[in-house]
Amino acid sequence: MVALDSIVEDRGFIKYSKIVDASFIGNKKAIGCHEPFSSNIANTLQEVLNSWGLFDKTECIVTDNASSMIEACELLKIRNIPCFAHTLNLVVQDGLNFDDDEKTMAIISNCKAIVKFFKKNTIANEKFKMAQEKFGYSLLQETPTRWNSFFYMIQRILATHDEIAVVLLSTSNAPLPFQAEEIDVLKDLEKILTVFEEVSKRISGGKYATISLIIPLTDVLIRKTHTISSDVHTEVGQKMVTVLLDSIVKRLSPYEKKTATRMATILDPRFKKIGFQHMSNAEQAAHCFENELTALMNKDSSNDTNVEPISTNKDPLFDYIGNKARSMARNTRSDAIIAKRQYLERPLSQQDVDPLLWMKVNQTDFPAIKTLMLKYFCIPATSVQSERVFSKAGQIVSDRRTRLKEENVNICYF
Repeated sequence: MVALDSIVEDRGFIKYSKIVDASFIGNKKAIGCHEPFSSNIANTLQEVLNSWGLFDKTECIVTDNASSMIEACELLKIRNIPCFAHTLNLVVQDGLNFDDDEKTMAIISNCKAIVKFFKKNTIANEKFKMAQEKFGYSLLQETPTRWNSFFYMIQRILATHDEIAVVLLSTSNAPLPFQAEEIDVLKDLEKILTVFEEVSKRISGGKYATISLIIPLTDVLIRKTHTISSDVHTEVGQKMVTVLLDSIVKRLSPYEKKTATRMATILDPRFKKIGFQHMSNAEQAAHCFENELTALMNKDSSNDTNVEPISTNKDPLFDYIGNKARSMARNTRSDAIIAKRQYLERPLSQQDVDPLLWMKVNQTDFPAIKTLMLKYFCIPATSVQSERVFSKAGQIVSDRRTRLKEENVNICYF
């Protein structure tokens, strides 16, 4: 289960890739990993990568934040990028940690109790749907491992709390309906979490959800959470804003200091240096950009040393011009600085522009930059797409199909 974000041949076999997503290793039959230790994970990854001929082409491994995954990358000496969706989930879970606030815990417990009541009581649930004039909604349960399920739960409760109150007050042995103060708390929580839900959808979507979005979206979260704090009126909401801002700085800001995310952001024509929160990090990204361009141009010039340039000067009186031009050493550092400056000084692209399509149009102007874009843009921002594929394992290897051979499982998967 490696190299899913790749260029594939028509027959479905992976042809080329620079990214391996290892965050969902665990299917023993498909992967062959029997122990969740970093050395076994590293050995398994190396074995699979070698079997696909991808080990030397792997630029980065995207994983969750498990220490075993990070250690496995260190053993393989391949850089690691934590999945942004997993890290974002940890940020929101920090904000939803209400263990030290009994009042808030009581409100959340009441939400869960009311949802559970309507799920179990079919008569009350039918009354609830009939009380709604337009939609006929059902209430949604929270899944502890997914923060956005909590968001969806309170969002549905706020959309139908009048109808909930009507049914609860007319039904025996029902939980107490929400008080006005509780509704105010839930409204503040919904306002705050709406921003995180929008970012989560943007980074988990398939269209343009590149690694270059991580740094700009972190900046968006900080700015919008600061803005929302002035529109939050309850003590619970204000406390949650403070905790979330601290967690963003702790967990998400480090992405600005990672080479892969820095390079991807400055190479994205939608953001360039503007996408960074701190200008010092943008300048360091520009310096790294220049160094990589220089190294790439040095490599290209060394490959061209044996190629004799074609002289366009047909006047024998000035034949020395061609000889002089051939004898001049090429300054790749100057070429890299010029290419970087030309690229960065161009206006930013619209946010709905696919950066790879932009490069396809402008590749004649920036051939070296195109190579760098292909190098970094093949790294996904999250492991969401890979996990969606992996979640289908239960449909392939089931109780009725327990004798599938490993090669057949892989054929069905890929």
